[in-house]
Amino acid sequence: MFKKEEQGLAKMKKSFDELTIPEDKINSAILSGFQKAKKEETPEVPSRTEKKPRRRRKPWLLPSVAAAVLAIVFLTSIRVSPAFAHYVAELPGMQKIVDLIRFDKGLMSAVENDYLQEIGITEEKNGLKVTVDSVIADETGLVIFYTMEAEKKQSNFFVEDVELTPADGTKFVLGSSSHGSHSPYQDQPRRSVSSALELFFQEKLVTKKFNLSIKVTTDDFNETFQFPFSIEKPVKVKKTFELNETVTLEGQKITVKDITVYPLRVAVHLAYDPNNSKKIFEFQDIRLVDENGESWTKISNGITASHVSDNEDILYLQSNYFKEPKELYLVINKIQAVDKDEAYVLVDTDKKEILKQPKGSKLSHVGWEDDMLMFTLDTSEEFNYMIFNGIKDAEGKDIFGDRGMSYREEENKQMVGISLPSKEEADYKNPLRLELSFFPAWIEGDVKLSVK
Repeated sequence: MFKKEEQGLAKMKKSFDELTIPEDKINSAILSGFQKAKKEETPEVPSRTEKKPRRRRKPWLLPSVAAAVLAIVFLTSIRVSPAFAHYVAELPGMQKIVDLIRFDKGLMSAVENDYLQEIGITEEKNGLKVTVDSVIADETGLVIFYTMEAEKKQSNFFVEDVELTPADGTKFVLGSSSHGSHSPYQDQPRRSVSSALELFFQEKLVTKKFNLSIKVTTDDFNETFQFPFSIEKPVKVKKTFELNETVTLEGQKITVKDITVYPLRVAVHLAYDPNNSKKIFEFQDIRLVDENGESWTKISNGITASHVSDNEDILYLQSNYFKEPKELYLVINKIQAVDKDEAYVLVDTDKKEILKQPKGSKLSHVGWEDDMLMFTLDTSEEFNYMIFNGIKDAEGKDIFGDRGMSYREEENKQMVGISLPSKEEADYKNPLRLELSFFPAWIEGDVKLSVK
């Protein structure tokens, strides 16, 4: 009955199994404390200086409470089962959902184990229709799958704003959210786009009745849609493993406080020794591994980390909730970090000179591209990170830079930058201090902690 679906999934599985991606070659793009901005063409504005022709670009929006990531995923196989084939074949819109989550083993496993709930609520206004297709919920959050459809093809589909409120009088505090990014489709306008909305809360979620508001903008429309819905399926409870074990990588001490497994994700609670000499930016290679070598790696798209304090973070991995391994280990091999006294770049924007940067001098050629202060980053591999986080002038005044830019210029060269207001607007004094949030420098080790 489900032969066609099983063949398709088997083909997907085979392609994953045959892929070999060395772990030290995996590039991720985490925006720590940042949300990804909508991508749109930059209007023609006279540049401040002569510049090179533009190539592929990746713009990012800066501040937020959580991290959103773009990553090349350490792909693993997906098991095909009759139950999963049944979902693909029978549940309306299921193929769209599979396309969205196929690189997240945790969400795929939740669907396969009948933990996804169909919603199927549609609202239409003036030829624009939005459907809330389904939801996966746990104690801490929701992943809501939705589809936007227009009566004629559009080059842009954007979710401008999302609001979730309880419908039964209870209260909750939203901790982080991500509602995807829909790239402009100038080359191939389309009538519909499917995506996922992630909402996570600061405390255990009590209510199961919600009102969801979504504001959608396209070429021709700007409408807000309302959806009342309820969580009908029982919410599965978390599994917590207390560790409180300290490990060391190249002299840097990291304490793994605990690991909590939810259906949507795994939360790894880490604390850093204040006496560490390096500032830790990002865990390039961290994963859960069972006794058979199966791995659950970092979440590839969505909320990937929560910043607790300068010396404490919570990292999110793909969930193994629906697995019951006999043995489970936390493996850490590679961390992005620089010396604490070098975790910034000092630049004179008038003279276009870098006065200080981390050892290795990987940054060079300062220049302007419209309102973007751009640098050339020397890196043999594509480094898809927004590296700057916070700007102060020579007098300690905060300068607001709301956008970042990253694109590959040529082999071994990455262009990275941050938007700056003009000196007339911000009245800042050179040199500027640009705090680093990511940088292509790593420490490595071979950590393997027993979780169970």
